[in-house]
Amino acid sequence: MKPAVDPERQALREAVTWQVRLRDAATADEARQGWSQWLAADPAHQRAWQRVQAVNAQLAQLPPALARQTLAPRPQASRRGVLRSLALGLGAGSTAWMGWQGLPWQQWRATHRTATGERQNITLPDGSLLALDTASGVDLDFNERERLVHLRGGRVLIATAADALGRPFSVQTPHGRVQALGTRFMVQLDGAGRSHVQVEEHAVRLLPAAGAPQQLAAGEQGWFDAARAQAPEPADPFAASWQHGGLVAVDIALGDLLAQLARYRRGHLECAPEVAQLKVSGAFPVDDTDRALAALVSRFPLQLRSRTRYWVRVEARDAAS
Repeated sequence: MKPAVDPERQALREAVTWQVRLRDAATADEARQGWSQWLAADPAHQRAWQRVQAVNAQLAQLPPALARQTLAPRPQASRRGVLRSLALGLGAGSTAWMGWQGLPWQQWRATHRTATGERQNITLPDGSLLALDTASGVDLDFNERERLVHLRGGRVLIATAADALGRPFSVQTPHGRVQALGTRFMVQLDGAGRSHVQVEEHAVRLLPAAGAPQQLAAGEQGWFDAARAQAPEPADPFAASWQHGGLVAVDIALGDLLAQLARYRRGHLECAPEVAQLKVSGAFPVDDTDRALAALVSRFPLQLRSRTRYWVRVEARDAAS
């Protein structure tokens, strides 16, 4: 027997899906009528939509210069700029602990790489734009036949440019290739032996090393390993918010949020089992993880237990505190 679906959480997932469809210029007009009908059908839909829009409002509070950035090159990458707006929501997921580890040797040897807590924007030889997330590395192989990015680790966001030579653009991972079809997309090695892909514009084709291809359209995400590709799912409309200096979450478990935040922080960040399921929503700075942790403690019955600056545990606040 399948577990019962929480109507409020289901409505929230649907609200995020509508957000994706309404942001896609190619489908926005067609989607608007369906969205209006969905919104009017149930008060739970209205509550869910308000929550998603509240997160949008938090993201809009970024400093103007930062909020205007899309995926554009910077003369000197201001990697340590601070996201000024953060907030948390409500909620109750799985035990998690997170610790910083040095980059694998393939990433240290990569032509372009970032350390923990670092991000970088790169203009590629063909004019395409690439954003490297924290602890990531890529090598480039642009020749007369193709434009190839080797993802050695971490996560990248790419906006491809038209090529005068008509060369295909692909990202090679340990599990196969992601072929761009005139697009803006994100690829991440997820640590579970898979490549995760999300498409913001146009489409990509997933080409597992030994499996059948799978196409993803704008507003879709999926993963593949060497043997197969997952069927498309609705994308997370805030998944690329790290490129603007923040992590945007909508009703996710605290343990999952801290696992993402730990990627930007040197040292050991641990989530106590008793609070790992707490649901949170909001925008959290990746360039100032101390501020993000302080906000958690100020808004929830939580406390930080620190042995050193590089060992922090988030746990339930003592009754006497």
